[in-house]
Amino acid sequence: MRYFLMAALSITFWSCTKESNMPGLVDALVPVYGNQTELKTITQQNAQPISMGGKIATIGNYLFQVEDGNGIHVINIANPASPQKLSFIKIPLCNEVTLKGNFLYTNNVNDLVVLNISNISAITVIARIENAFSNLQAQYPAQTGVYFVC
Repeated sequence: MRYFLMAALSITFWSCTKESNMPGLVDALVPVYGNQTELKTITQQNAQPISMGGKIATIGNYLFQVEDGNGIHVINIANPASPQKLSFIKIPLCNEVTLKGNFLYTNNVNDLVVLNISNISAITVIARIENAFSNLQAQYPAQTGVYFVC
């Protein structure tokens, strides 16, 4: 019996390792939850700091920079040595921007949205194409080999 107990304890100690398959601190993708009304509301707000700057587009004296997942910064670049942040267009889950004429095209969740930028201090939504980007509302991230919260 004593030999059996010693063998069992030895196996138990050898089976424990200090190594772990669990990662330490890692970046992870996290889902965004919200109701449709909140997620599809677009508003123009006061200028904000840029923290997750993304794609940019210019037209005339204006530069539009995406704030990944949050919206678009409107910046006056008439004096390139001293750009002036004018406003921020809050567009939930926005990550694209392109311009043509007086119109800014972007995504809002999985919709294509067209904004009239002819009056830079009163930017308005003039069109929305629902579900234009159906892949942007995927249940799981498109990336592989990444951590995500489900």
